[in-house]
Amino acid sequence: MRNPKNMLIVGIVLLVVGVCILLFNPDQSAANLEIARNAKNAQEAAAAISGNNQRELMIHMAGNFLAGIGIALTAGGFFLKRKKQ
Repeated sequence: MRNPKNMLIVGIVLLVVGVCILLFNPDQSAANLEIARNAKNAQEAAAAISGNNQRELMIHMAGNFLAGIGIALTAGGFFLKRKKQ
């Protein structure tokens, strides 16, 4: 992607999407507590909480990845644009 304008646009879009994923992901602590209260035994509670935590981890990884790529593309596009001028 050599066009700085395209890099800036794609970078900003990815940055916004990544930050939105991170900001609008609800806290899973309340869900974990509810799972623990409604579980029939300790193994069932542990398995359900583990699955919930893995889901939260994947969402955070995706948000951080998109935000990082967005920052890199935005900075790269900005510097290439300034270099061409």
